[in-house]
Amino acid sequence: MDNTCSRLVEIKDFASRILGNSRSIYVYLPPSYYTNTDHYYDVLYMHDGQHVFASDETGGSWEMHQSADRLASEGKIKEIIIVGISTVPHQRLNEYFHDNPLMHESFQGPFAGEHYENFIIDEVIPYINKHYRTRTGSQHTAMMGSSAGGIVTYNIGFRRPDVFGMIAVMSPFFYHNEFDVDGRLHEHPFYQRYHTHPEGLRIWLDMGGAEGLFMERYAREEAKFLVADGFVLGQDLMLLLDPGAGHSQLDWAHRVHSPLLFFFGEIGQPASIRLVGEHTIGQKGPDKWMNPVVTYTSGFVRTGLPGVFHVDHPEVLAVLPDGRIKGLAWGSTVVHYTEAGVSASKEMTVVEEVPELVQVTVHVKVPNDTPPYPTIYAGIEVTYKEDGSYSGTAMIPHGLTFTFRISRGFGLHERLGDGSDIIHRSFTTNQNMVLCYEVEAWDQELH
Repeated sequence: MDNTCSRLVEIKDFASRILGNSRSIYVYLPPSYYTNTDHYYDVLYMHDGQHVFASDETGGSWEMHQSADRLASEGKIKEIIIVGISTVPHQRLNEYFHDNPLMHESFQGPFAGEHYENFIIDEVIPYINKHYRTRTGSQHTAMMGSSAGGIVTYNIGFRRPDVFGMIAVMSPFFYHNEFDVDGRLHEHPFYQRYHTHPEGLRIWLDMGGAEGLFMERYAREEAKFLVADGFVLGQDLMLLLDPGAGHSQLDWAHRVHSPLLFFFGEIGQPASIRLVGEHTIGQKGPDKWMNPVVTYTSGFVRTGLPGVFHVDHPEVLAVLPDGRIKGLAWGSTVVHYTEAGVSASKEMTVVEEVPELVQVTVHVKVPNDTPPYPTIYAGIEVTYKEDGSYSGTAMIPHGLTFTFRISRGFGLHERLGDGSDIIHRSFTTNQNMVLCYEVEAWDQELH
């Protein structure tokens, strides 16, 4: 590749003395890099680098180059350098998990998160600073990651705010959820909280509304803790509970413009709001929240709060300042939300009771040549049966939406019989249900 005109450089076999392995690193250089040779650029470091700019057999692409190009060309962000740090096969969770006592209650070590952190700070960043025109210092250096990449971003950000002044923690893997033999869900938080407010650190935190057991309330709770630590929503902390978004590169690519605007541009002013959430709640049952999704003039999107709620019939329900809804009496009413002069409304109905848990039974028929894996994933884990099918039952919190592809292992998803990707399946736990699926074909084994 001719680097005089390229904008994406692959550094193959980048060796780490600290980790004792090597990987590819991808460097996105903005449009002006080779013409504006006196200019230096802020840098965004990203995990799962093999998916930052392209897709492969194990997942889709964030298409970060497209988002950065578009926002810069529109004058909404300054041009930046993006560094995608690829994973090493079979080492992803090992490298992305920092060691702490809670971690040992959910997973078996060793956990190399601290070594991976040192690899980035002591090996990757010096190389990038030496070979590219970068602006150094925490105020010019950001980190972004999703899922397990979200938790390692969170840890590195709080451990080394002297290096990273901006962190985007997307769909973070904060809880390990498992079902017991009776199908009851057990939630185990395994991430370490730091109870600090590092000077200058800005945090983007999000979760999709259709990530299943990656629940919105985990991000909402962490945002509440961060506020207690001294962060201010709408200033150095931004939260987005992204309605309808699943747990995939496509979903992260769809909203990545918002943290880019927060870190490297101007978010503008609120332009519109929509109130997202369930239409029916119970006087008895699980807590429910209103989610005011605010869109700005720049296209930036975040969950509102603080704002002002007003209820037409306050004897029917109340909305607390954090968006939590309390059903008080049977009936219907309209909830209004206003922030920065922009408003939205939503009709709500209160019934006597909404169940805490919903029973979900899943049956999956697979191709005859499918190896007899002990379990496969179909929204929940289902187990192998003597007839070659898979079945499972679980008690799941009410109101969760699962968007997924049936999978028999990392990167081994179902496909249509013609070899094309299958549309993601989806269900919402509003009532007891029995779901029956049939897999036409599988991705090929990776060698």
